[in-house]
Amino acid sequence: MRYKSRRNLSAASVGALAACLTLGLTPAYAAPGEATVGGDLLTGKGKIVSLGVDSDPLPVVRAKTWVVANADTGEILAAKGPHILRAPASTLKILTALTVMPQLDPTTPIKAKKRAVNTYGSKVGLVRGRTYSANDLFHALLLPSANDAAIALAQGTGSLKSTLNQMNQIADSLGAFDTVANNPSGLDSPGQVSSAYDLATIGRSALALPYLRDVVGKKKYKFSNKKKSKTVYNTNRMLLTNFTGTIGLKTGFTTNAGRTFIGAAERKGTTYIVSLMGIREASADAAEKLLSWAFANGDSVTAVGVLGQNTLPVQSAASPTREKITDPVIARGLSIKEIQTATAGTSLDGLAIGWMLLFSAIIAFALYGIRSAFTQRKNRLSSTPKGKISLEG
Repeated sequence: MRYKSRRNLSAASVGALAACLTLGLTPAYAAPGEATVGGDLLTGKGKIVSLGVDSDPLPVVRAKTWVVANADTGEILAAKGPHILRAPASTLKILTALTVMPQLDPTTPIKAKKRAVNTYGSKVGLVRGRTYSANDLFHALLLPSANDAAIALAQGTGSLKSTLNQMNQIADSLGAFDTVANNPSGLDSPGQVSSAYDLATIGRSALALPYLRDVVGKKKYKFSNKKKSKTVYNTNRMLLTNFTGTIGLKTGFTTNAGRTFIGAAERKGTTYIVSLMGIREASADAAEKLLSWAFANGDSVTAVGVLGQNTLPVQSAASPTREKITDPVIARGLSIKEIQTATAGTSLDGLAIGWMLLFSAIIAFALYGIRSAFTQRKNRLSSTPKGKISLEG
């Protein structure tokens, strides 16, 4: 779930919370007892659905978590563990594309640097020092899921660090508060997490960008370089099964995340989107079962929640950056985003003493929380298997 008990907040988060209280601002997370993002029903690990009298039962889908929703309205038809945090693998590349596409013309030349060329996992084979068009790199990013293209694009808009800051800001602006991006490829990284709810929200926003929608719907693409071109193929098997109305989107896999997937299809003017994490069957099969159920029952079920907004913010180099949390608690998947401080340049001089007492009380509560968090981390680390290797990202 998006909200965590306050004992899991970092000291910096609590300091920002105190500033919010002092200035009369609304905190950027849901506190215990408040509404869950997307709706109060979107809690727990089980299946969530409100069937009508004539509705078909949910299909059997072998996945840890999933969401199926109307991409036009944002209404969630059914879900399973929608806010459970899991590693996103390469489905995170959709957020990467959402972040950099508005900043790059397809003809923009981007030079491959050492970090992009030397990354591991799935790659298109960029050559250090060689220049590629943003268009070629976007196709490499979203079809064969190239990790080298992900880093090259992130570096092509300024710096890797600034792109990651923007990715996290965009996730927040969409209401995808479960998502923490530490790299643009989706390769396993301590604390890098998302949820089925967030992936569906991010995927829905991607459908609103015509260029991105066009790229993810291609079965193959001729990737160019100076000497010769090579054909790269889409890893999304839904595009090959002739599932009616398939739009496409993104696959993902690492040994830590398992199979992850975002898919969408449109029929008779209605678009449904599905996101799945921890899939234990063919991703396309699982997605098609949920989408088929949605098309057959979308009008007879009652929505159980709603996705976040699908309007991207205006991106600006002057936009504030969000500090990435490096608290050890996050490294084991119990992530919560640092609350973005809105108090730059303000002064506490002249505030009533009562506010200072409140601030002190919150800090004391935070110190207790940090102690509890480290105890939890110690217990988790003692039972966590090591040595997992990421394959695709």
